[in-house]
Amino acid sequence: MAFEQLNLLPEIGEFLKENSLKQPTEVQSKSIPPLLKGEDVSVLAQTGSGKTLAYTIPLFHRLKMNDDDIPMESQFGAPRGIILTPTRELNHQVFKVSKSVAHHAKLRVRTLVGGDKGKRSRRLNEEAFDILISSPGRLLSSLERKEISAVLLEMIIFDEADQLLDMGFSRELKKINELIAKQKIDFQVALFSATWPAQYQNFLADIFPSRQFKEVVCQGGVQLKRNIETYNIHCGVREKKNLLNAFLKEQGKGTGVVFVNRKEDVLKILEEVRKEFPRRKVNALHGGLSQGERKKAFEEFRNKGGILLASDIAARGLDIDSLGWVLNYDLPFEAVYYIHRCGRTGRAGKLGRVYNFVTAGDSKLMGRINEAILSQSSLALKPLDGPKGQSQKAPQKKTNKKKVTKKVAKKAARSKKAQSARRSATARVTKKTPRYKKKKKK
Repeated sequence: MAFEQLNLLPEIGEFLKENSLKQPTEVQSKSIPPLLKGEDVSVLAQTGSGKTLAYTIPLFHRLKMNDDDIPMESQFGAPRGIILTPTRELNHQVFKVSKSVAHHAKLRVRTLVGGDKGKRSRRLNEEAFDILISSPGRLLSSLERKEISAVLLEMIIFDEADQLLDMGFSRELKKINELIAKQKIDFQVALFSATWPAQYQNFLADIFPSRQFKEVVCQGGVQLKRNIETYNIHCGVREKKNLLNAFLKEQGKGTGVVFVNRKEDVLKILEEVRKEFPRRKVNALHGGLSQGERKKAFEEFRNKGGILLASDIAARGLDIDSLGWVLNYDLPFEAVYYIHRCGRTGRAGKLGRVYNFVTAGDSKLMGRINEAILSQSSLALKPLDGPKGQSQKAPQKKTNKKKVTKKVAKKAARSKKAQSARRSATARVTKKTPRYKKKKKK
């Protein structure tokens, strides 16, 4: 199938021509036709497969078709299309793509996310626009305050729907749907997701009890199986620091992400890595940063590459084709985030690598992660394995280990031995001569 077979409006065709887009990707060829027909869809497709255009093209086509039927004065504060994203970073990326389509379609796009000042949403009430890209919490508060109206809504899209569920947005999403339903309007719903967790169908039934979704499943995992390699590096918790330095010297070349669970640890490791590797570009991304700081760090990493130290706030929405590797310094507490983290590399047909620091204390995490790997169909990842004899909850397969990985471990061991020798030498120098008690006079 070619894009020209979809009978899209000339304005959309101009966008495709300018960007040399002739053949749709699998997710686009499977999703665009039912969306153009007005069907509700639930789409499963791997990260980096072209999902954003899979919903923006039919969204812009539909809104442009009805553009002349709506008077300008009724569009103030009333978007006709809404795209919900879980993070600011993804919001920014979707906005960037949407603006490039809007340039040809002559439709107006606005954003609204958590962290924006109240004046921003109140100002939207005084603007005429067509599409709003927002976070669930910010949209809900704006609807409740009547700063935004859903009276003209034609389509609502949930991007990374599984993460919206994971991050606890269920309550907000249910309220949003209830507020929109009160308008008694006919609108279309589309959900795009990289994984379908076990509770995903319950989530759909709870939020949209009266809707029947057409399921669109894309077999993108086959390509990722050829392009992602997994390496488990077994170590002790105290060895991680030395292992990280050795890894960055030997294997962590080019552009990659180091995932750490706690933002406090991100800051500590950031200082140590910058000290150890003063010539390499190192940035950090975590929940403690302001919106401006996060945007600056992300843009610098996107444009200049290097090393990004990140908490799970960066596990989704990072779309960087040049990302060569991912290192899980800590295995994630939530198993589904392992899938999200690994999806950052091996994109656009390029070879990607995932490295895991695995400790003896990670046994329970590994079991949950392996269950998550086996229960999803979007990424063909190998299960984690532990030290010999360590029990696992899920079936185990051997993962590859390069000779260079052994070299990393040896370097870290030598570093540890040197530190131990220095501590012993210091102890000998500072050791005090014992005092002997004087004999008592008889």
